[in-house]
Amino acid sequence: MRPEVIAFIVFLIVYFIGTEGAKRYYSARIQAFLATGLYDEALDELNKFLPRILLTTFTQHQYRFLAHEGRGERELAERMLELLVRMRNSAKRQAQVDAMAFNYYTRAGNKKRAKELLADLKQVKGADRALIADCQLTYEIVFGHRHDMIDKMESMLPGADEALTGKLYFLLAKQYANAGNKERARSYRARFDELMEAQRPASPSQS
Repeated sequence: MRPEVIAFIVFLIVYFIGTEGAKRYYSARIQAFLATGLYDEALDELNKFLPRILLTTFTQHQYRFLAHEGRGERELAERMLELLVRMRNSAKRQAQVDAMAFNYYTRAGNKKRAKELLADLKQVKGADRALIADCQLTYEIVFGHRHDMIDKMESMLPGADEALTGKLYFLLAKQYANAGNKERARSYRARFDELMEAQRPASPSQS
């Protein structure tokens, strides 16, 4: 093999390894900032030249959504979320994004957008049927006043991880409210709020 061909192949290998390493480095930095509540720092990192050319557009939008949501910037967070939904994604990723957006808008009480996203999710080819069923049940509880799953969801609490526990608290609060039991609804809502507050990273001034 000619020397210039070998040199070119070596260059490509070094370039690929270097690029992948840089991607992992910047992703790890941004994820660390998000996990510790340093949302300004995460956005500053995303605005740097190398992250903007190395990270995929999807990844950048996803990180920006998390940062804006963490900062309580609802309009900017929703703008990023809508960009994610409207991107050309694989069927698997589209189902995940639709479900994520559905859960966001459900929590926000936006019935119209949640309904649209649920319909979109059902149209994704090969979307997980369990995921669709879960979103359908959530919609019926939050917006359709359903309250027949209280006993089952309460029985799931002892073995639930933190993420599932939060979802169960939220849906149980809604169901008890639908059933007219305001005291139990307030109790579960308080547990949900307490859990969300505990999960919120401390601000730099608090650390």
